[in-house]
Amino acid sequence: MIRDLPSTSTSTVVKELLRLRNDVGAMAMGRVLTLIVSVDEDDADAALQAANDATRLHPARIVVVVSANSRGKGRLDAQIRVGGDAGASEIVVLRLYGDLTRQQAAVVTPLLLPDSPIVAWWPGEAPKDVADSPVGQMAHRRITDAAADGRDGTTELRRRARTYRPGDTDLAWTRITRWRALLAASLEGAPYEPVDSATVVAEAGDPSAELLAGWLAHALRTPVSLARSGSGTGLVSVRLDRASGPVDLVRSDDGTDTATLSRVDSLPRLVDLHTPSLAESLAEELRRLDADEVYASALCEGIPLVRRSGTRQEAVGAGRAPDGPASIDTSGRRQVASSRLTGPPPSDDTTRDGVRDRVAEGLESARRSDVRVHPDKVSLADAVVSELVRRVEAAVADRGEAHVVLTGGSMGSAVVESLARRGRAGDLDRAVWREVHLWWGDERFVPSGSPDRNDAQADEAGLGEVPVLRRNVHRAPSGRSPQRLAEAAARYATALAEHAGPVEPAAGTGRVAVPELDVVLLGVGPDAHVASLFPGSPQLRLTSVTTAAVPDSPKDPPMRVTLTLPALSSGRAVWLVVAGEDKAEAVDRALAARDDPELPASCVRGRDETVWWVDEACAPSSVLEGSRTG
Repeated sequence: MIRDLPSTSTSTVVKELLRLRNDVGAMAMGRVLTLIVSVDEDDADAALQAANDATRLHPARIVVVVSANSRGKGRLDAQIRVGGDAGASEIVVLRLYGDLTRQQAAVVTPLLLPDSPIVAWWPGEAPKDVADSPVGQMAHRRITDAAADGRDGTTELRRRARTYRPGDTDLAWTRITRWRALLAASLEGAPYEPVDSATVVAEAGDPSAELLAGWLAHALRTPVSLARSGSGTGLVSVRLDRASGPVDLVRSDDGTDTATLSRVDSLPRLVDLHTPSLAESLAEELRRLDADEVYASALCEGIPLVRRSGTRQEAVGAGRAPDGPASIDTSGRRQVASSRLTGPPPSDDTTRDGVRDRVAEGLESARRSDVRVHPDKVSLADAVVSELVRRVEAAVADRGEAHVVLTGGSMGSAVVESLARRGRAGDLDRAVWREVHLWWGDERFVPSGSPDRNDAQADEAGLGEVPVLRRNVHRAPSGRSPQRLAEAAARYATALAEHAGPVEPAAGTGRVAVPELDVVLLGVGPDAHVASLFPGSPQLRLTSVTTAAVPDSPKDPPMRVTLTLPALSSGRAVWLVVAGEDKAEAVDRALAARDDPELPASCVRGRDETVWWVDEACAPSSVLEGSRTG
């Protein structure tokens, strides 16, 4: 339904919204934020479509403020969209004329949802100081786009750095999420060497390249150079130089969303390098409503450290950058044991069919690279525990503590049993594990000690044999009264917040406060549910809280406490651990999907990595053929 209100006032718009609520239903119910879009007339339609698409997973009230003609008499034209014309949201379009173009905040304020976070987005030109602008002052998050309208991204980012406030972010940063994930993952395994230097090659003034270089400079504490490529080339390549040889990530030049990733201990492989659409980038930013400290570090501290080092040709000539994917030399490189990495290198066939086949093979390879297959449940649990022990030891060495989220079900018990065997054998360093905190991704709200509880099943599996201090085992509250369920969820959220890092007090910001979760273990049900987040459940839409009460789970027992998607996805590593033939269809569908609320397992991913640990019984055949390990 679309309702036009020409030459109107905000009070009339509010009254019409209330009237439509009575006619159509309680539209604002379930809206988790207010998204203010400040845009000019030329960009209004594209921005409105992107906002509508982005909020399908984050239902919102979208207020689009269009600055029309600033001359002449002040006037407000409004349009309200609800129902099928607004997707999962409700939309109010405000076109401002005359003096009203300079009074956006006053016009918007009556339309804000009460007690909900406010996100402001400038798809085109943004104020010089977004946080100090009238709309920016009322927003908890402020999203800009340094690449909009072909502006000089370098100049825009310098301005953003000078005026940065917590809550600012830029879509140029969001567009390099996949680049950052691939580069971080390339340094996860052996050889564990420092990066001596790095070179980013990109079109001059590309803001995403500037931020990527700044991120590398700040994160690696190593010299980073930025070399210029030709106009229109965008972000071309990254080389990380180490003693044993370089890690190269080179974007394909055939127009596909792929890249070649090469490192000394494996043959080159084609990886998915999907460039997110405007709607996808916006949706990614709406997933988190707290300040992005990594972006802030890259923008304010990292970029000033980056050295501008001439052209791409000069960098290639000096050996600081690869000369495209085809120039990567694979001769003499050690072939690793894992069959996931020992396939043939990408074909050199440049025909249309050859490119299509190469891309298809590469995307399948990228898909397999996040899946680790083991013969059976026991060997799978042992493999998970081996890697878990390594991650825990690294975290304790780095920060003095580690936080792990356990899962329930048969695989959760199998993992604890494997840990317990190591504990009994004295293979777990007690000095390390006394600094480990254990949490659960969800818990059944039943009396303490009930065999239905995940923590009771862990106790039965031998949790007491793991040398973790009792005070560091964080169990969700127990009970049986429906009236106490919400309180139980709130108490577990409080426990999480007590162990979170320092956060700025900002009531109502929707910031999720959780510890630095090193590994989040999740089982997956036959319906692809994770924790107690079931297909289509309203808890999947929560974005500003860490826990949720589930009063009506489709599985017994019905009352549960669960971590939300933002809490689970805050983990550095999210591992989905699945075994059994009855899970095969769920694994296959979730691997093929992304952010599908009917497949909750497709909606959760770690900040640094997302790994599917599966046994042969539930591994998709296409993955099983190339990924069998152990």
